[in-house]
Amino acid sequence: MSHIPYPFEQIHAIRYRFFSLGRNKIEKIVDFVPLKPKDLVNLGFGDLLPDGSIDDKIASNNGDIRRVLATVVMILKHFTAQRPDAIIYFSGSTPERTRLYTRILKIYYAEFTKEFAIYGIVGTRQDHQRSLFDPRAQLNYFGFLIKRF
Repeated sequence: MSHIPYPFEQIHAIRYRFFSLGRNKIEKIVDFVPLKPKDLVNLGFGDLLPDGSIDDKIASNNGDIRRVLATVVMILKHFTAQRPDAIIYFSGSTPERTRLYTRILKIYYAEFTKEFAIYGIVGTRQDHQRSLFDPRAQLNYFGFLIKRF
C-alpha cells in the first residue's frame, strides 16, 4: 500500500499495538489468534476499550482509514516474516467491512501477490469453497486466507 503506516510495536508473540492519530488518538490492537489446524491463524483488529477488550465493530471515523489499514498490512508482513508457515484468515466483522477488504485486495492485488498467495472464501461458513483470489471476479466473499510465499 502506498500510504505511510503508523509506527507499531509487537507487545507479545501474537499481539501488536499502534495509535490511530486522526481526529483523536485511538489505540488499536491487532491480534493473531491460533486456530485449528495448527498453522491457521485468525487476524483480528479493532479499538482497545478501557476494560481491555477489543471492539472490532466500532466505526472510529477518525479520518485515517487508509493509514490504519496500511499499518495492519505492515503488521501482517511482520508477523508472517516471523511465522512464514502461518496461513492467515480474516474477514470483516460486518458484511460492509468484508466488502471493504475485498476492494482493498482488488486495488492492491499486484503489490500483495509479490509476497502472498491470496485465497477468497465463498459460500457459507458451513458449506464453503476457497479459490485463488481473482481481482476481476464479482464474488461475495465471506473471508480470505493469505499465505506468504
